[in-house]
Amino acid sequence: MARCPLSATLNATLIATLAALPLAASAAGFDAGDEGWTSSAGGTQTWVASGGNGGGWLRVVDATDADFLLNAPSAWLGNWSGFAGGTLSFDALNVNNESPDWAPFGEVTITGAAGTVMLDIVAANNPPADGQWHRYSVMLSPSAGWAGAPLSAVLANVTSLTIKGEFHAGVTEVVGIDNIQVTAVPEPASAALLLGGLGLLAGLRRKR
Repeated sequence: MARCPLSATLNATLIATLAALPLAASAAGFDAGDEGWTSSAGGTQTWVASGGNGGGWLRVVDATDADFLLNAPSAWLGNWSGFAGGTLSFDALNVNNESPDWAPFGEVTITGAAGTVMLDIVAANNPPADGQWHRYSVMLSPSAGWAGAPLSAVLANVTSLTIKGEFHAGVTEVVGIDNIQVTAVPEPASAALLLGGLGLLAGLRRKR
């Protein structure tokens, strides 16, 4: 059977469009391990295979008076310019129901060749002592309130990403972290082209 020229052209266009669409920079679901994430500044990290907000998760125990951090692996770093206007998010669990009385919990620091930006993306009294996972997110946009160097310049060459996990004023809390993700916003024109092309392909297949 001869191949439809229009179908071949649409296939090529869709492949090119998919390749150009911004994708998630990275997504850590921790289903098979820590995925290169580490804890520092007084956090003792353990990977747990089940019980997360879907699959595995990271369990971090506070071990010192310092504010412990979650550190992104090198695979997450580099040019994030395509994620400007997108979202950074993570899930957290108050594992041992300790009082969430340390406001800097959820402080995200992104360092790049152009400097550093910082923002506490979580409201006070979080994560609550309710035994539930909670999702926290922030836009990668100056309007979100990032302090420091120009955000766009930092995102052009990210060299470090940390999330502060300390949520209690003491050395007793245990926090769970899961589903750390950075996602981009698809360009409207690309998304429309993709949807239109899929519709045309579906119509051609029905006719054939």
